[in-house]
Amino acid sequence: MLGVLASAVIFLVAVALVVPALILERLAPRSGDYLRWERRAVLAQRLTLAGFLCLPLLVLLSNPLLGGIVIVAVAAWILWWLPESHRRLYVEAKAVFDAPPDAVASVMFDVSQQTRWMQLLDVALETPGLVRVGSVIRQTISLHGHPLVARSVVTELRPYQRMVLTVQVRHAKPIDVLEVAPHERGALVTYGGGHQLSRVGAILGGWGMRSWRRQFTQRRVENLERLRALVVRAPLAPRA
Repeated sequence: MLGVLASAVIFLVAVALVVPALILERLAPRSGDYLRWERRAVLAQRLTLAGFLCLPLLVLLSNPLLGGIVIVAVAAWILWWLPESHRRLYVEAKAVFDAPPDAVASVMFDVSQQTRWMQLLDVALETPGLVRVGSVIRQTISLHGHPLVARSVVTELRPYQRMVLTVQVRHAKPIDVLEVAPHERGALVTYGGGHQLSRVGAILGGWGMRSWRRQFTQRRVENLERLRALVVRAPLAPRA
């Protein structure tokens, strides 16, 4: 009788955690701001994880041997995702453009051109003056059909060669790496980037890392092809 009552309590606790998490996850994309979305998404993940951790306890109550095996497996899965190296996702796409490196860089590093080849709804430079290390770029993305405003900081800049943009967030640490180098056929263009999953995010969804890597790589390949079309039509810009 006590075992049944304990199982019922644990089940109700799990439901009380998971249901609000699902609602919060559903509403999070409507936040309008990337930082607010991230806070709500992480809270939803924590509630979901807490709810799922109740399930091994249910198994343990009904079958101690099987429950012990499940708990050991869950503990091993959690420990696997603790190191940052296991949670880091980085991908890049490369392409050779039949164009001078300066012509490619003048478009690729131009903030006002980002909506034309990146998957962005709107872009604006918030820091006065020219783009430099420390400049803040406001970027509007679409998440599940809802616009979210994110802000990226230029953390590295070598004119006509390399630009690194780091999104202002607390958990994922997403970056975009844009590079242009001379090539015997014109310019070697690299569009890399990635992010680091939070511990909770990795525990819940780390099984999808390989699929995410393929999707992110394909997205960058498509972006480079849009950039190629812009460079072909764009006038050559002399080096300053």
